Amino acid sequence: MAGGAHSSGGQSPGTQRLMPIGIFSRITGLSHRALRLYADRGLLPPAYVDPETGYRYYDVHSIRAAEMIRLLRRLDVPLGDMRQFIDAAAADRVDETISQQRARLEQEQARLDAALRLLGRIDELDGMFRAAPAVEVVELPAERCLSWSGTMARSEFHETYIELADALAERAEARGLTPSGRELVVLRDPTSIGLAGGDETVLRYQLCLPVSGAEVASGDDIMDLEGGRFARSVFTGLYEDGYRFAYARQLEWLADSGMVLRGLLRMRFARDERDTADPADFATELIWPVGDAPAGAEGAERRDLTHDWLVP
Repeated sequence: MAGGAHSSGGQSPGTQRLMPIGIFSRITGLSHRALRLYADRGLLPPAYVDPETGYRYYDVHSIRAAEMIRLLRRLDVPLGDMRQFIDAAAADRVDETISQQRARLEQEQARLDAALRLLGRIDELDGMFRAAPAVEVVELPAERCLSWSGTMARSEFHETYIELADALAERAEARGLTPSGRELVVLRDPTSIGLAGGDETVLRYQLCLPVSGAEVASGDDIMDLEGGRFARSVFTGLYEDGYRFAYARQLEWLADSGMVLRGLLRMRFARDERDTADPADFATELIWPVGDAPAGAEGAERRDLTHDWLVP
């Protein structure tokens, strides 16, 4: 480089091995604008500035710092945090600083992973709701049943359901009764409780096994399930994965149909682990007794669908 470029004013470059900003920019991949920004922030100052022309020159030893800054920018490290890397490199403490930034990136990665899972869950929920089963109105006959009643958390009931059903079938056999259909679950709580809450919500259940036989007419554990008109839908897969969507679809249908519930909600595990090893093939049937809304139920006098559906 010509000696006249450094001959007057400023700090003399002396014997330093300098290169003009253009060459330094090409070697480091940092633009002129970026180099000026980093110089202003004190991250990468030039080794010498010509006092007459303002032209900047960089020491060859600054290439290492420039490369570190370029990589840090690709990692989205804020400019204010870059100084610790440059200082750490000068003091041979890079490992400590890298560990700190690795911890920061791992925290950010955990946050992004959680966001991605949430995004996938939203897409999954939307798909499951769209795939919720259609509702049909059917006429079903009355059924005489052998029953079991109990109170337990929702999760506890579904964990012990098969065991309860087997015990009820054994009791029927011991009394000479013949099962005439798949057992049903009757939710004894009001609708607002039965459809709300989480897995630990305590509910009153009644397990009913349709039976026939000589002694079917007697016993405190014999009950009659009323027949009539029902809104029915069937969803497949694990119960805990699909019941909220099936209930939501059933609630929408009930609100749009103008009908009202006329009794307690029923549910039947039409296909479960006793029938198939694949949970995707499980099938749950929702059976809701419905009837026409009583006169005067329209408009302001219509019942609150979330709190007072059941006929007293």
